[in-house]
Amino acid sequence: MHVRDGREHHIFRVALARGERMLKLPRVDALPDPWDPSRSAAERLHCEAWAVHHARGVPVPGNYEVHASNPPCATMDVLPGVTAEQALERGQLDAEMLVNVCLSMGRALASLHGVKRPPGGGGLPDLPGSDADSARLLHMDFHLGNMLGRPRLGMTWEVTGVVDWTCARWGPPEADFVEMQVSVFVMNPRARDAFVAGYRQVAGRAIDMADVERRAAAEIRRRLADDPPPEAIRGYWIAFAAKHPA
Repeated sequence: MHVRDGREHHIFRVALARGERMLKLPRVDALPDPWDPSRSAAERLHCEAWAVHHARGVPVPGNYEVHASNPPCATMDVLPGVTAEQALERGQLDAEMLVNVCLSMGRALASLHGVKRPPGGGGLPDLPGSDADSARLLHMDFHLGNMLGRPRLGMTWEVTGVVDWTCARWGPPEADFVEMQVSVFVMNPRARDAFVAGYRQVAGRAIDMADVERRAAAEIRRRLADDPPPEAIRGYWIAFAAKHPA
């Protein structure tokens, strides 16, 4: 059964002899890795396999396997819940609930950033310009569409899975805030405040938001040139980039 399409992969839920599994197939028209356009589909999947095996503090797809097929593909366990993006599109998240989702996501990201870079980097590349000694495990595509969960009593959101780790790298924690800044916070400052508060609750330290905004503005300028956004967000992007000139 076809589940969804991402910018890099088609996702299916399949029934195998060992039970139901998720199947990830690379798109023919997949967007290139913005930090290394030469990376192959197989390299991305192997990086994802390494990342989910070493991630700590967040639920990830278990029994992840990369298959040397043509094209290469990966299978993994099924995680419960729906993405926060799907819940928002279905009208299951109002403005207040979205704030609570972001609070939970901030806590989850802080837990993930507890993983320090090992000598040599293990199976992941370094984010260009990062300091290896202070680098942490970064998801680098951390947004509503890659966060599985379900609502709980008291308007809270239980995180049931963090998926799509093919962009994972080592680098500064601030870099992992960019995707949410670009896709959600640029339109919803309350959501950002909740996300940062959740992060600080777990990490016990502040984030350099000026650095986050600088990185986000650079990413927005890149996307405005290479990957134009829907009109609903385009104006927010242009205004944000104007406030943070290169």
